Amino acid sequence: MRPPLLPYLIPKGYVAIDGTSLTLTEVDDEKRTFGIMLIQHTQEKVTLAKKNIGSKVNIEVDMVGKYVEKSVTAALSGRGSGSMEWQRLIEKVVESVLAKKGI
Repeated sequence: MRPPLLPYLIPKGYVAIDGTSLTLTEVDDEKRTFGIMLIQHTQEKVTLAKKNIGSKVNIEVDMVGKYVEKSVTAALSGRGSGSMEWQRLIEKVVESVLAKKGI
């Protein structure tokens, strides 16, 4: 799997494989793998269950993660609306972590 897709894959999130939307059962970032479960009904209705291990497939990730990334990136760079609120929130988080560490 291409590494750029990994940040958008989370357990219980969604991924589309060859056009079939499926729930992710596990994600292992180190091994660059993820798991899904196909119930019998789904296996009977989609071509994915008929593929051999190692077959090429089209993978599409959930768009919500991409929208969140774009919004946060814009806000942190000062280009998005609410960038000052994001900056204050991040500063509070950093201060909290530093205080917990006694720094």
